[in-house]
Amino acid sequence: MGDMRRSTQHADRPSPVPGPPDDVARVVDAVHGLPGRPLPGVQAEALARALAGCLEATTVTIALWLPLPAGHEADDATVDHIVEEYRWPATDAEATAPVTGATPVRLRDGEQVLADLVIEPPSAAERLRRWPELHAVTRLLVSDIQAQSVTAAAERLIGQSVLLLADTRLRAAGEMEHQRYQLERDLHDGAQHHMVALQMSLAMVEHQLDAGNTAEAGQHLDRLRELLASTEEVLHTTATGLLAPLADHGLVAALTARLEALDTVTLDIDPELVGYRYLPEVEAAVYLACLEAVSNAHKHAPGAAVTLTLATSRRGLSFEVADTGPGFDTEGRMPLRQLAARLASVDGTLTVRSSPTTGTRVSGFVAL
Repeated sequence: MGDMRRSTQHADRPSPVPGPPDDVARVVDAVHGLPGRPLPGVQAEALARALAGCLEATTVTIALWLPLPAGHEADDATVDHIVEEYRWPATDAEATAPVTGATPVRLRDGEQVLADLVIEPPSAAERLRRWPELHAVTRLLVSDIQAQSVTAAAERLIGQSVLLLADTRLRAAGEMEHQRYQLERDLHDGAQHHMVALQMSLAMVEHQLDAGNTAEAGQHLDRLRELLASTEEVLHTTATGLLAPLADHGLVAALTARLEALDTVTLDIDPELVGYRYLPEVEAAVYLACLEAVSNAHKHAPGAAVTLTLATSRRGLSFEVADTGPGFDTEGRMPLRQLAARLASVDGTLTVRSSPTTGTRVSGFVAL
């Protein structure tokens, strides 16, 4: 019984059949003799072609096992790899090769599966199983090809990560620069006109004191205290969010709160706008544009009367800041480019009309 069991076990193992040594060298040369730095797929195709010649096979398919790419999810949760196939012949001639259902030759490196080789006819596959030198060389070559494929995939992933990181840094830097510019612009538009008004009130106090009009100076001091409180509020809202009053109460209420207390500013607001709300970005653009235009009028035409007109129509929202100051010659230029850019961000337009005899009119329109 013992002899029969040993005889059966021996019969189950394929007996080694040495092949021509030159064929083994030919397989190695077919892969390592490729010019330049061939891609893993090119090497796999060369290996399949060389094996077919040595084994007298009609077709050789190398099904290379590779780890799942990063972020790739297989339909079957138990699948932990993908398969890339390389076949010889790789032309339409393969369609004429008979398919007899040969059992794949599985190549392993310890517990790790490297590839499955499907070789037709089955006798050619059996020849590889019984040819230890060729089997060992094929396993080593496939292991090297698999390692190169994994390395190439990792290098691509690293390259993509580097590009993504660079893009993220660029976007973050751009966003920080945008926020810095936005803060500078909001400070300019929101607080500057208050500072100009404070300077004007101080000048009036000095003028009244020099003229001996203490009662008038006292009234201007009361006005100065109000402006100081208002300026403090503006600086506070700038630090915590310049547009908070606008977001809470709307365009008309925010402009009224900021400008109504200024002696030289007259508000002419369309009654239909009271309580009406526009898109937040439109309200912000018009609100800050109006403040900047009023501030510029105070700066360049001190003491001049300023009128802010705000109107709505079926076409859209419009505003105009007109002053009775000395004006200036635009000479074909478009002044207030930052103001124009602010309105352009909401598809609005800006028009500036001025001359040394008619004062200045800054008009804006946002189609709705």
